[in-house]
Amino acid sequence: MSPSFNNVELSCLKGLADRVISVEMGEDFLQERYRAWLYAQCDGDWILTTDSDEVPSASLLRSLPELAKARDVVTYITTVRWSYPDIDHWLDEYPWSPSWKLVMVRNDPATLYIKGGVHEGVSPTEPYRFLDLPIYHLDTAITSLESRRDKVSFYDTLPGVQLNEDGNAVSAVYYLPELHARYAPHPAAPEDIAALHTVADAATPMDRVLDRKAYIPHEETAPGGVVPYGEVLTYWLEHPFAEAAYRASIDIRRRARTPRRELNRFYVSEVRPIMVSVRNEGDEVFLRGGRNNVGLSSKWFAGSNADVAVACLKEGPRAYFTANVHPGDEFLQPLDVQAPDLPGNYTLLVDLVHEHVRWFGCGARISVEVTES
Repeated sequence: MSPSFNNVELSCLKGLADRVISVEMGEDFLQERYRAWLYAQCDGDWILTTDSDEVPSASLLRSLPELAKARDVVTYITTVRWSYPDIDHWLDEYPWSPSWKLVMVRNDPATLYIKGGVHEGVSPTEPYRFLDLPIYHLDTAITSLESRRDKVSFYDTLPGVQLNEDGNAVSAVYYLPELHARYAPHPAAPEDIAALHTVADAATPMDRVLDRKAYIPHEETAPGGVVPYGEVLTYWLEHPFAEAAYRASIDIRRRARTPRRELNRFYVSEVRPIMVSVRNEGDEVFLRGGRNNVGLSSKWFAGSNADVAVACLKEGPRAYFTANVHPGDEFLQPLDVQAPDLPGNYTLLVDLVHEHVRWFGCGARISVEVTES
């Protein structure tokens, strides 16, 4: 998805692409935020992606039919060879080697997990396999050092910047081998040379980051018009919620076999699993595993029937949903609750939390006596 395709550039896709879709690019120019929408357009059993500055090796292309036959794998992760200082060589040293790319994933909503941070995208889901069937990344061989510096500076202004083990930004190291590489590069496989040069010599579209200032919003370049950026963002798992999303009802299941397990009595520091019923009354999906940072938790307040507008004494551990909770769904979810460290009378509040954003404010509360024994 280039920020400024034109009809000449699109003509090369005739006979190759089933569909060409024109999409509005947001001001952040983060392609990762388009991945979920893009994958939702696919209807095959498998999805394989390469970017415009990548070239799959001959060995990977030969292996695709066999890889697609697997029934016990949902994700394939393969090696990436960063071409440098020219198309005929690649960086055979850390951190460029081994470098990995999730190249092929089963098209299954139950297992697909797509994140929208810088250099994130699809996350591996078990069962998965690592492959030594490389993809070549051409950017460090075909883009000038000055241009790559500009790209790194832009990436570093975005939220969610990924860091290497040494604390340096991934972009600042990977895209600037002139400053960090120490060893002689490795020759590319002879059978891949022709394809590498064909792609590198082609008239490629504009770079979405380097040419972002020339981007023309809503430029219609494909049949069917332009997909608005707002529509694309609705597929991004971590997109911001509107106020209507924070509507839910919560019921704490109180059944207990013995008085010792009644929810209005806890022992000091006791950790107890409880079962909570959550009804999603908003307009967003609460994604499994905290994938959009929504989960259950608890708060403790001093005194029975305490005013929960005051500061809480203690927050409990989070519990993330074991499956997606769609608007209108009612879902049973276990939650571990840990009592305060001192005896006394307390109020326990169980509520939903959107991590780093807010509590929902729709929780259920119980007056609890915490005793030594």
